[in-house]
Parts: sequence; C-alpha cells; structure tokens
Amino acid sequence: MIFKKILNHISNWNKFWFGLIFLGSIFNEVLEKFTMLNGSYFAWVLAFGSGALIGLVAKMRGAWL
Repeated sequence: MIFKKILNHISNWNKFWFGLIFLGSIFNEVLEKFTMLNGSYFAWVLAFGSGALIGLVAKMRGAWL
C-alpha cells in the first residue's frame, strides 16, 4: 500500500524531482567551477532551488519547453 503511494507520487511529480536532483546538481557544479561561491550554503540553495523551480514550472505546464 505505502509502496504504491510512493510510486504514484514519483510518477506524478517526476518533472519536479528531475529538476531538483539532476538540474540542481548541474547548476551546483557550474556555480562551484565558475564563481567564488564554491562550497557555500548560498550556492547550494541557489543551484538546487533553481532546479526545483524549473521542475515545478515544467510540472505545472506539462512540458519542459
């Protein structure tokens, strides 16, 4: 029962999770390589927050572009 609910949640929010985890990781790496924010909490929040926001917008629109 709980496993089915978890799978249902993941399938409904897949664009958000992709944005948060994948795009957030990419943004975090770019910020660490090309800015002076490497290793700071602000850079981490900015990177993963941007990824989550992009994923949320994609989920609400139903498409990435």
